[in-house]
Parts: sequence; C-alpha cells; structure tokens
Amino acid sequence: MYEAVDISFKAQGKQILNRVTLSIMPGKFTAVVGPNGAGKSSLIKIVSNENPNHTGKVTINGQAIGHYTAKELSRIRAVMAQHSTLQFAFSAREVISFSRHAHPTTCRENDKIVDEVISVTGLDAFAERNYLTLSGGEKQRVQLARVLAQVWEETVYPRYILLDEPTSSLDIAQQQSMFSLVKSICSRNIGVLAIVHDLNLAAQFSDRICMMGEGSVVDFGDAHKVFTKSNIEKTFCCRVNVYYDPCSSCPFIIPENEAISNNKIAITK
Repeated sequence: MYEAVDISFKAQGKQILNRVTLSIMPGKFTAVVGPNGAGKSSLIKIVSNENPNHTGKVTINGQAIGHYTAKELSRIRAVMAQHSTLQFAFSAREVISFSRHAHPTTCRENDKIVDEVISVTGLDAFAERNYLTLSGGEKQRVQLARVLAQVWEETVYPRYILLDEPTSSLDIAQQQSMFSLVKSICSRNIGVLAIVHDLNLAAQFSDRICMMGEGSVVDFGDAHKVFTKSNIEKTFCCRVNVYYDPCSSCPFIIPENEAISNNKIAITK
C-alpha cells in the first residue's frame, strides 16, 4: 500500500495542505477531486517524492519513501505530470522506452514490454512518429504509455501510477478509452492515483474518491459516499443536482445555472 499520513505543507507563508491523509491500494483506482487551489497538485508532488518540504510521512509497501534509491523508486511508482516538455525529436517509441532504463531487464525484454504497451494504448500508428509533431492528445497518450511501461513488468510486489490530470487534452471518446485502460491495468497488482477534474469521470471509473477543499480532505470513500449534493456544493461553491444511472446506479452530477456566493463571483440567471 502507498500511504500519505498527516501531510502538511506551507509555501510563502500560506498553508497549502493541512494534515492530509490518504492511501492508494494495489488493484484500486483512487481519484482526487476538488476545486482549483485545493492543493491537489501539491499533494501529488509530495506523494511522488518530488517535493520533500512537508511534514507527515509517505510510505510505499511499508517503507518510508525516502529510504528508496531513485532507481528503486522508479521501479515501483511512475508519475505522469500535468505538463511534460521535450525539446528533442525523439520518436514516440523512444519516449516510451526511456522509462525502462532503471530496470535490469534485457533489451529484448524491454522491447517486448514497449511493444505491449504501445498496443494496449492504441499507439501503433504513432510509434515511429516524431513526438514533437504529435497533437496534445496524442502526446498525452504517449506519456501514459511511458508511465505504463515503467511498471508493466509483473513483480511480486505492488506497483503504483500517479497521474496529474491525465485527460486534460483528450476528447470524450479518448477520456473514456484512457480511463477504461487505467482501470483495467489495476488488475496487474497496480494501484492508481489520479487527479480528476471531471466529477462524472471520477464517479464512473474510480473505486475510491478523495475530495479536497482548501488544502484538507473533505471526504474519502466510494462515489456514493463522497458525491453528495451537500459535499459538492460546499466544496465547489456550485449548486448541483446528483442523479443516479438507472443501469449502473453510478452517480452523475449536473450543475445548476447559479453559483453559490461565498466570497466568490456569483453567476446569476
């Protein structure tokens, strides 16, 4: 299990995170939702060990994250950042292959893993394309493939994937495809943590949801527990109606045309 316990973080005198606790279970998809400025990206940077300037502790499979070497850590957790920049004209396949450098596997084994990941992410037609010429959505799919290749190898210990807004450049069909794939790879003893802005996507695909507001955890549990009208309106300052799909009973949220005025700009009808 991947755990963050009592995480607090300040920047320039402002409290960004306040005693946040959450866990990522192997085989489960955990979504983090919340309004802009809730501390979601700051949390994922701390959980991934990118930002060590915090209080509280982060452990992976029972061991403090700071006890892992960089190479050891890269074999058990992979991170897809919100923005990825690349200046050189590598092919999509080469970008995906970079994630295998920390592994002691042979070139042949690495090539097999990269081929498998390219296939499951539907990138066969783009594999040899110059990464810099791809669209934003295509680049995002390549970055997902890179992350998957990093932890694709079957192991006796759980692995984890951290995704920061992975569907921000994708259309509705690609969003469904990506989250379906991410959900399916949980069966490989992989735990997933994803920051998700679309509440309906989070409700549809995640096993557990962490709702954040103003740097703290508002609620944590499954979609039915977390996505209540009261929780959403209080956290997002937006009037909503919560309905339930008659086939799956999955909640889905439809905003009303009026925001709740809470020292914020109200949108009037």
